[in-house]
Amino acid sequence: MKIVHITTVHQRFDSRIFYKECLSLKREFDDVTLIVADGKGDENVQGINIIDIGADANRLKRLLFASKRAVKKAISLKADVYHFHDPDLLIVARKLSRYGKVIFDSHEDFPKLMLQRPYIPKFLRKIFFTIATRTEKKTYEKLSGVVTATENIGKKFLNYGNNNVVCVKNYPIIDINNQISQKDIKNSPFTACYVGGLTAIRGVKEMIVACEKAETKLILAGPFDDKMFLEDMKQLSGWKNVDYLGIVKHSELKDKVYQKSHIGLNMLLSAPNHTDAIPIKQLEYMAESLPVVATKHIKFCIEVTKETDCGVLVTPENSEECCRAIKYLKDNKEVRKQMGENGKNAALNKYNWNKEAGKLIELYRQLSKQSFTSNKQ
Repeated sequence: MKIVHITTVHQRFDSRIFYKECLSLKREFDDVTLIVADGKGDENVQGINIIDIGADANRLKRLLFASKRAVKKAISLKADVYHFHDPDLLIVARKLSRYGKVIFDSHEDFPKLMLQRPYIPKFLRKIFFTIATRTEKKTYEKLSGVVTATENIGKKFLNYGNNNVVCVKNYPIIDINNQISQKDIKNSPFTACYVGGLTAIRGVKEMIVACEKAETKLILAGPFDDKMFLEDMKQLSGWKNVDYLGIVKHSELKDKVYQKSHIGLNMLLSAPNHTDAIPIKQLEYMAESLPVVATKHIKFCIEVTKETDCGVLVTPENSEECCRAIKYLKDNKEVRKQMGENGKNAALNKYNWNKEAGKLIELYRQLSKQSFTSNKQ
């Protein structure tokens, strides 16, 4: 079976797309290609053929031109399965379906994202929400399968009428033989970390303010997509406590971030797309024995934190509450150690990629039993 994954938005080494899905599929099927649009050129990494269709100068050009280039390249590869990861590509799914099986990987609830995107004027957000919903409904008929990151997103597609929906949760890849523990981390200075996209809605300002009040160093690893927001954060008095690393490769997170941290922060603010999300960052912290300071705005975080006793829940907008949570973990080493162990055990036994990869592979096996479209150009 020849498989092509497509993204014009995500990085080529995106954790879910490359490290989890593509590499898991490569262990089962011979030919796996990933099409990206980052301008970094073609390469073959761990058996995955990465094809670069070139980067665009801005979001509008990417939306207008990258999708067409990606589809043209994908069709030329004459694959059996086309697996795309961007909602932008929903409009071309019908065309792809004439050349092979098509899978849409819904990482997030696309329509709900339209209600919280800062670059969309508020008066247009409900209109964009309606357009996005109609696009999804119109496209599902041509999809051979839908992969979703949460059960709620899966229920939405089932309600649309697509019965081949598989929930593959974005749990972390865990190396059982390479785990750190709290006893391996230096006691001073006490350090918190956050890994992920650095945006206002993800509580970056709230983390900086809370860490300053708690006299705690903060490691930030990830991209600031908004340069003005980055400059605003640098003006905060708490920025002096921040060690900003920029984008860190997934393979380097342990050495550069987790081994230097005592706790992990997951302080996402309230937003339509956050309520039913599964923040991968919290599970990665747990897998690395880091107690978490987790948001009360996300159901999954509330359930996992209470169920496993792996950290403290906070309202991110309440800086005093967040400060108290950080200082509590800072001042109670034994509690911190126990919460870290609790989180690690839960990650090893339940919240890990090995439990999810099998669902994805089974979907592909089902597709392989079906007759593939014969009119490939």
